[in-house]
Amino acid sequence: MKAFNFLTKRAFYIHLLIAIALVVIIIEIAFFSLKGYTRHGDEIVVPNFVGLNCDSVIEQCADDFNFIILDSVYTVTLPEGAVYHQDPLPNSNVKKGRNIYFVKVSDAPEKVVMPNLRNLSLRQAMVILRSNGLKVSQLEFVDHFAKNAVVEQEFQGEVIAPGTELVKGSAIKLKVGYGRDDVRTHLPNLLAAHKSDVKNLLHEASLNLGREYHMDEDEDSKYRVFKMSPAYDIETLVKLGSTVDVWYRSETNFDFNSFERELFKKDSVVSVMKKKKYPDYTIKYVADSFDYIIKNRRFLYDSVSREYDKNIAYTKDFFRHMYMYQEDEIDIDSVYQAAIQKREANKSKKSKNKKK
Repeated sequence: MKAFNFLTKRAFYIHLLIAIALVVIIIEIAFFSLKGYTRHGDEIVVPNFVGLNCDSVIEQCADDFNFIILDSVYTVTLPEGAVYHQDPLPNSNVKKGRNIYFVKVSDAPEKVVMPNLRNLSLRQAMVILRSNGLKVSQLEFVDHFAKNAVVEQEFQGEVIAPGTELVKGSAIKLKVGYGRDDVRTHLPNLLAAHKSDVKNLLHEASLNLGREYHMDEDEDSKYRVFKMSPAYDIETLVKLGSTVDVWYRSETNFDFNSFERELFKKDSVVSVMKKKKYPDYTIKYVADSFDYIIKNRRFLYDSVSREYDKNIAYTKDFFRHMYMYQEDEIDIDSVYQAAIQKREANKSKKSKNKKK
């Protein structure tokens, strides 16, 4: 065991203690150096710069922070050149000299090009407007042979030509065809819908938003529909372009979960379907899928239900009326027959493949 004889010598332990002491000293020096470099305890509170002039803030606070402008946006709520957003947020504790990132208000709004919506269906026009950063302000129905076809597009009371530059977010008025005299549409169910969805849901149903009443004081994002006029009924028909008044309650002050459960009861829905003489297999499909349908506020459409081996286009028709599912009129019987033919064709094809 001569290899371990050094462990019995005094000099080894002296050298070991010296090595340990040196390591401790180096660690202490590194720690205090790092503390001095990072300036622990030398923190300051970030003020709220939002709304202040960006250039003035940078000039006055240059000794405390390093400012970096990341981007600019346009808004009418703040003056040109103001701080729109900051990172870190106000009241954050940071070290002196920390980078503060700004988004400032630009001097000009973002522009988009007006598309050509003439002769398109109302649904197509709404999709194209949204994709171009525009929205619908109002629908005006006029005498025209094509129902829900866009006849004219207007901005601020004047006809607007395709290719015209507009401020992003501008609202466009659409003149839409009646199709025939006294055309009526089913009233969509707006109850419990969020305020941000109401206008779009009405436009999809070829209707306009009327007066709005706010029963509570809260942020727009928390408002949902508590009442509507005309009152919703599955069989209610209204003239194209009619206005619908809505009353809002706040999610903070009103229990909309219980409200929805009361509105959409399976027994009442099944009762209405029986009254309207829907096929038994369709009623069974709705009853079995009810919880999912209510949760998603729409119904899933399949040309042929494998489980019941029946077409469920009837269900589509029903929920188009009841759950804001707006679509061109369809001949339910024709759709059903087409689906049955498709099913038979698939069976025939499978049979031929088996013979091969």
